[in-house]
Amino acid sequence: MSAGAPSHVGPLLLAALPLLAALGLLLAAWLPRLRLTEALRHAVVFGTTLLVLAGLLALLPEVLAHGAVEVSVPALLGELRFRLDAVSALLALLSSVVWGCSSLHAAAYFRDEPARTALRYHLTSLVSFAAMLTLLMAADLVTLYVGFEWLGLVAYLFVVHTGSKAAESAGLKYLVLTLLGGFSVLAGVLLVHAMGGGDLAGALPLAEEHSGLRAAAAACLLLGFGVKAGALGLHSWLPDAHSAAPAPASAVLSGVMIKAGAYGIVRTLGNLYRVEAEQALEALRQAETLGLLVLWWGVATMLVGVVMALWQHQAKRLLAYSSVSQMGFVLAGVGAAVYLGERGGIGWTGSLLHVVNHGLFKALLFLGAGAVIVATGSGDLRRLGGLARRMPWTFAFMAVGVAGIAGLPLLNGFVSKSVIHHALEYAIEQAQAGGRSHGLVLAERLFTLTTVGTAAALVKLLWLTFLGKPRAKLDRTPVEAPWPMRVALAVLAAAVVALGLRPQLAAPLLTSALDAWRLPSADVLRWLSEPMTHAGDLSAALGALAVGAALHVLALRTNLYARSFPTWLSLDWAVAALLGFGQRVTRRLQVAAEAASEPRVTGRALLERGQAGLERGRTVEQRRLQGWRAALTGSEGGGSGYWWVRRYGAFVRRVQRVLVWLGRALPERVRGRLAHARARALASGRALGRGLLGVSSRLDASWRLAREVGRMGDEEREWVVLEARSRIRRHNRDVGLSMGLLLLVWLIVLASLSLVAAR
Repeated sequence: MSAGAPSHVGPLLLAALPLLAALGLLLAAWLPRLRLTEALRHAVVFGTTLLVLAGLLALLPEVLAHGAVEVSVPALLGELRFRLDAVSALLALLSSVVWGCSSLHAAAYFRDEPARTALRYHLTSLVSFAAMLTLLMAADLVTLYVGFEWLGLVAYLFVVHTGSKAAESAGLKYLVLTLLGGFSVLAGVLLVHAMGGGDLAGALPLAEEHSGLRAAAAACLLLGFGVKAGALGLHSWLPDAHSAAPAPASAVLSGVMIKAGAYGIVRTLGNLYRVEAEQALEALRQAETLGLLVLWWGVATMLVGVVMALWQHQAKRLLAYSSVSQMGFVLAGVGAAVYLGERGGIGWTGSLLHVVNHGLFKALLFLGAGAVIVATGSGDLRRLGGLARRMPWTFAFMAVGVAGIAGLPLLNGFVSKSVIHHALEYAIEQAQAGGRSHGLVLAERLFTLTTVGTAAALVKLLWLTFLGKPRAKLDRTPVEAPWPMRVALAVLAAAVVALGLRPQLAAPLLTSALDAWRLPSADVLRWLSEPMTHAGDLSAALGALAVGAALHVLALRTNLYARSFPTWLSLDWAVAALLGFGQRVTRRLQVAAEAASEPRVTGRALLERGQAGLERGRTVEQRRLQGWRAALTGSEGGGSGYWWVRRYGAFVRRVQRVLVWLGRALPERVRGRLAHARARALASGRALGRGLLGVSSRLDASWRLAREVGRMGDEEREWVVLEARSRIRRHNRDVGLSMGLLLLVWLIVLASLSLVAAR
């Protein structure tokens, strides 16, 4: 137990409640006498979120009075500790509201789906909600890691829910990055425990001999949590996953689940790596460096995310890249807070408030996009348009969300962005006072530029979806969204307006969080109230919105949106190229090692082996030349395209004959050494050749398969597609087994960690 934190079973009950509801739904589906109607299932899921929200509100007075409430339960060989403080309560309230609205939206979204599909979604939703609450209310790093991995693995079911090829591809990418992020977090947890830390209520102990370990642990934790937060360089899973998942799941993924990464970063820098003024100069410098790195990471994330959002044609992909950009705002505020040290309260205030604000307006926009997709059958902005007359309520609610994320005054995004901007200004003042700028003036300019890009991207979404004339004939006649969807949108829109008009509603929790971190909190109310009366903030927000709208109009007039983004600038392309290069290098090193490990033999034996290899090489070369000739000319006969291949083969054969003749004229000892060197060179050359020929053969096979499929009938072509899908399913089963084995290994590691903690 933490000092001063009273024991209370409430956090444990809140985390267990969604699991109990999921177990009840599962039993009702298995037992014939307990079969529930679809309406009752939706009511159970929605009621569970309301109960969690009511429980959190009931615990708030005790949290504000004592700073936190805590409880621990036995688990494996140790214990899991739950702790509800101001930061976790703030994000748990956000999670409950967004999950409730998403569940209400899902009641209409899955209305025409089979009952089994809807049940699978509800079970995934409840279990992931329990995982999110476990993560948010973790009192130590081990419990936080359990919730983090639990949430990451269960969210995979959201991504692959539809079962389409795009969903399977997105799910595989999400799973790989999630597992890598989990390993990184686990490494950070082990390093922190090795230094005697792990309790999130206190800072990591300082020791001179642990300076390198502190830096390594911080890097592991930040990278691992950065995967879930969608930070730059680790964000490639997010657009594909959000696009493939159903709209209610996308709202949860973007509105809440990526906040798990932000929450981990906040706990890492705000709790574990909290440094006070009286501590060692080395620790203060390390904190300052860490703050600058996170600040610039956030600035790069926000800028790249908004640029990518402007290029998108699918509504959900645009919103997904916008989420990447908005998490950059959060990271920039956190970095400024850590850099400012004791003056960093303004950065923490803006970042935590923006986490809440982004969760509200991004969930609103994803649910609105889902309503549009249900009504029209398409989320392609190039086909939509003119929906404001047919879907006026959806248009009005999404307009509130767009204005909120664009930072329009009187809405929530304006306040949090203004506070983060002031934190950057304070950081510039502190850097200039110390005689070092660290490029923070440029960071502030890029911050302003990103706000303009955000306005342009979201104006594009609203304009192309609801305004103007329809640009294509849709599959369905658009009608207004069903009432459950409208109610969910209305609740979120009301929250966006309420926190914009009265941001002081979050002041008690933000003040309590700063007090727990021993930071000055007397100015929290002033920071939240000042933007509404600050002429510079008002003019900057209105100017960014106006310039963003003008940029959108200019892009429409110049047909800029029709241009595609260069593939070679894609992170996926860079990763694929890097993996291909690594594979080729590994293959070449392997062949070289095999050649070096061969026993030394006489020159005559090597010569005979080389001559036999030449004979085999001629046969292989002839077959390859025939394949190349067929690929180049499209026939078995030669042609002008085959001329250079034939000349090259003849040249190679002449060179080989000359080398063999020279080899016979030399003494046997010299011949042996030359033959040995030649064997090694040939081995390396063959390795490179196999790589190039492998690419050639794959291209040739693809070309032949495409030609054969073109000649097939409908039934044969359908058989090929079914066979490919069956292979994908078998691959997914292998991935599932691998996940199970990894989970077993992690449970063993957690058991050992719990045993160490218990001792």
